[in-house]
Amino acid sequence: MEVRNYSSENSSDLSGMSGCEFPVLNLTDESRADVYMLNALTGKVILIVMFIILAFGVPGNLAFLVVVFRVQAMRNATNMYLTSLAVVDLTFLSVSILPYFFYFNNSVRTHLNTAGRVGCVGAFILPYFTYFLSISTVILVTLDKYNAVCNPIRYAKGRNKQRALWLIIGSWVVAVLLAGLVALRLASLTRRCALWPKGEKYQDLPVLVGYCGAVSSAGFIIGHSVEVVVFFIALAANAFMYGRIIFVLNTRVNKKKQEQQTVPIRACQMRNQVSQLLITFGTVFFLCQSPFVFISLAYIRDYHLGIPRDVSYRKFVLPLTISHVFIFLNSAINPVIYNLTSRIYRRAFKEATCCDRLLCKRDRQKSVVSIRPHVCENPIPAEEYGVDDMETKL
Repeated sequence: MEVRNYSSENSSDLSGMSGCEFPVLNLTDESRADVYMLNALTGKVILIVMFIILAFGVPGNLAFLVVVFRVQAMRNATNMYLTSLAVVDLTFLSVSILPYFFYFNNSVRTHLNTAGRVGCVGAFILPYFTYFLSISTVILVTLDKYNAVCNPIRYAKGRNKQRALWLIIGSWVVAVLLAGLVALRLASLTRRCALWPKGEKYQDLPVLVGYCGAVSSAGFIIGHSVEVVVFFIALAANAFMYGRIIFVLNTRVNKKKQEQQTVPIRACQMRNQVSQLLITFGTVFFLCQSPFVFISLAYIRDYHLGIPRDVSYRKFVLPLTISHVFIFLNSAINPVIYNLTSRIYRRAFKEATCCDRLLCKRDRQKSVVSIRPHVCENPIPAEEYGVDDMETKL
């Protein structure tokens, strides 16, 4: 955010700031000052929401990691991608809650005022790294299932855990590089000595405030543009792959209907499960991230219209705050989606948390035996649909 120096205004009011070593931010106008202040009720509500998200996000991601660790059938390439995402989401939730806690407990909207460039980059690099890694993981998972369904023969030959590991490493490297580009719009700390209005309401407010902003106009445009471009490329790529997966699965189900004159229930269930989980996972991700992306678009628009950055900041400060809550939610909700939309994850979770592993195994075998006679008249192997029964996660 760009903060203007208003030292030339109301010079009589600035006489008390002669000892300040930084330029003065004149906030003697109450309407201007209130923009830089946090509403106590709003801050408390947002913190309560974030701690609720944290309360189910951390156990949820930990539970997913335990399931993958304890259930051998879950150790596959797809879940390697999701494990990478769970680790980063867990780290983001655990680390980010502290800055959010201190920020929303302040009376004034201010970043670190003493940490300098390293502090600004350090405070924001993890959320952006998580953001770009989430996007790359969504693409990897969708691509994995796209190849499984649309190119099953080539997929069967080329799929292995070592390849998945290299793709994961590559996604981490790309996420770091992209987060570094975005840091160009957050790497400069602007310190100001705030001159507040007279009155009891403003008596105990801090004099020194600091805001992390762009290193230059080019850094401002590059940072926001990277967020927006990567988001829409990922959105288009996933929409295309979702459409192709659903089309191919529908085509195969319809073909079996024509050949057998019976409804292939197992095939329908497999198609519906894959489609439901893919669409839910992708839709929730893009919905949670889109408010922040559209605010970045608005910042770019205002810049080209010649609107000062501090004016844009005041205009978007509340939507920006709310968008952070959605980003926080996105890192917590993935394990919930897996369990709500996939019986395979629910079954694996039950096995991972069962004390008597042999009893769980016998129960699972009984469940499979009891279901099979009612699946369809001519059971269709899941492999015909390019999807292995124990690896249909997305």
